[in-house]
Amino acid sequence: MRDEEPGGLGGFADEVSRMLHARALLHQEHTDPVGITRRNLKMAKQRRRAVLGTTTTLAVTGGAVFGVYALSGHAQDNGGTRSVGQNVAADYTGAATCPATAKVPVDVPRGATTTQIANALFTAGVVASPQAYVDAADRNQGSVGITAGTYAICPQISGANAVLELSKKSNLSDASQIIVTSHEWSKDVIASLVDKRKWKQADFDAAIASNTIGLPAWSVDSTSHKFTAEGMLEPGTYSITSSDTPQSILSQMVAKRMTYFKSIDFENKAASLVCGAAKCTPEQVLTIASIAEGEVAEPGDGARVAEGVYARLKAGDYLAVDSTALYAIGHLPAGQLPSAKQVQDPNNPYSTYAPHHGLPPTPVYITSDDMIKSALAPTHDGTYYWCVTSTGARFFTKGQETQRDQGCS
Repeated sequence: MRDEEPGGLGGFADEVSRMLHARALLHQEHTDPVGITRRNLKMAKQRRRAVLGTTTTLAVTGGAVFGVYALSGHAQDNGGTRSVGQNVAADYTGAATCPATAKVPVDVPRGATTTQIANALFTAGVVASPQAYVDAADRNQGSVGITAGTYAICPQISGANAVLELSKKSNLSDASQIIVTSHEWSKDVIASLVDKRKWKQADFDAAIASNTIGLPAWSVDSTSHKFTAEGMLEPGTYSITSSDTPQSILSQMVAKRMTYFKSIDFENKAASLVCGAAKCTPEQVLTIASIAEGEVAEPGDGARVAEGVYARLKAGDYLAVDSTALYAIGHLPAGQLPSAKQVQDPNNPYSTYAPHHGLPPTPVYITSDDMIKSALAPTHDGTYYWCVTSTGARFFTKGQETQRDQGCS
């Protein structure tokens, strides 16, 4: 008989050692980020099955020791909580049903691991133990799609229900995301963030002024020569977590815009265009794209507007575009248009009527990707004038002033 054979426990000890190693591998999977790949998720499940298989073997071959090293435990109902053996996680049996006023906030940081989410749920009183969530997340592939943000969730629910509740975008608080759309002002996006997160406007202003948000060197106000974020926020939906700041959220938006610019070689293409008597800067082309954004809805029409703007700049004419003045005028009641006096106000720096030659100081709208492409590829139809009527946009060449006046009246 070998040295390890007395008592018949030597072989069983080896089984225990192998089992502990398998459980360690499984635990490592649980600490992977939320974005764990489906392949790794499958491997984690295979390891779990291997551990469970080892448990069954031990129950047969090592019954005397199984009572000391219990892995399966016996679940008993204990006031809505399962009371289980030594190594099985405690779990609530409750469903995710409660009044909205009873829900508790749970913050999921950006890049959070499964374990970090589990701890946040446990601290908030949602799950009976962190492991209850970890185990449930391992069984539900939907857990890989959980996004960052603050969720409102019922307390004392099962780990499985916690996974389901975090998978519902409807449980995200309004303050957990912001949607940036084209044809709005960057200053309005910032105002919305101030309202949602109770941040300070001054902190946004400081982040932009000191350019801690990744703005390119050319993104400056042509009058004040200070950095501007106008036109530099990429449209899209952005999640906001407790770890975010005015600087971090603006940095995300600017980074996405810069990624788009690089994908279309924006800066080099802008430099190939002429704005007046010189090559255009990227900021000038972005401003022209924003004018097209404010004037028309279709990218094809935007290319014609862009042609008209480039032509007027070359001729030294006033642009005479109402939408630029609106940036300084501000929001008007629904359905109300600015008056001629307002758009031609000489004290409005964004007016493009006399005496203001050239482009406005900054872009005047967040511009769609398609309209940016339109500004980079203007038409060559001789467009010089345009107007938008109830039947759509109309375009005219220089010399068609009479037709313009008749068609746009």
